[in-house]
Amino acid sequence: MDTLLNASQTAARLPWGELVRELAALLADPAVQVPERLVQPLPGGASLFVMPALDRRIAITKLITFTPANAGTGRPAIQGDVVVFDIATGERALVLDGPTVTSRRTAAVSLLAAQRLAPNKSGPLLIVGAGAQGLAHLEAFAQGLPLREVRIASRTASSAQALAQRSRALGLQASVVADADAALADCPLVVTCTPANGIVLSGPLRTDAFVAAVGAFTPRMVELAPALCRYCAEHGSVVVDTPDAVHE
Repeated sequence: MDTLLNASQTAARLPWGELVRELAALLADPAVQVPERLVQPLPGGASLFVMPALDRRIAITKLITFTPANAGTGRPAIQGDVVVFDIATGERALVLDGPTVTSRRTAAVSLLAAQRLAPNKSGPLLIVGAGAQGLAHLEAFAQGLPLREVRIASRTASSAQALAQRSRALGLQASVVADADAALADCPLVVTCTPANGIVLSGPLRTDAFVAAVGAFTPRMVELAPALCRYCAEHGSVVVDTPDAVHE
């Protein structure tokens, strides 16, 4: 068996339906441990991430770089691998494509949350950010929810149009919007997935809104306005996937 998988092979091992079911079981399993990640700043604004996790059978480490300067160069912002070890033997069992695992795992957890928590699961869906995470969330939500329409906001017009085209290929109505906040009035499902260092969503939200904010993963990054976060905490719920992630 080939143990070194490329992006397409990794994606094939992680189909959305099965991935969501397995993640639901893992998130409820007390044997699963997710220690605090190591984030090492690199020269030029990049970061190196070392992210371990384990359960009773396997231990993994995701080793990736995040390089914001790659935007617009044709090189991916996230690169790296996920290495899987058999705990009983200590042997390396598998090496998965890191960006593919990152995008699919993140989108699958967002989908699981929407399936369980969103008051209105049929949308429309607003996606803010049209990169790899935007695409993954589109595909996951299109498969796992009774979605009919998606609206896309992105600072890069060509990326937004490409994601809209992919949406239509999945059988959805799709449009590109210039103002994400204005689109909130029509969209009960919202995903923000940008590597932003500034606010991309300020509100106001609908009373039946579900927001998956997945783009900010360092203290310097921010997607949602502070007032919007306070509104969600006061009038709804703020949910994280694991207790280990509370510090983030």
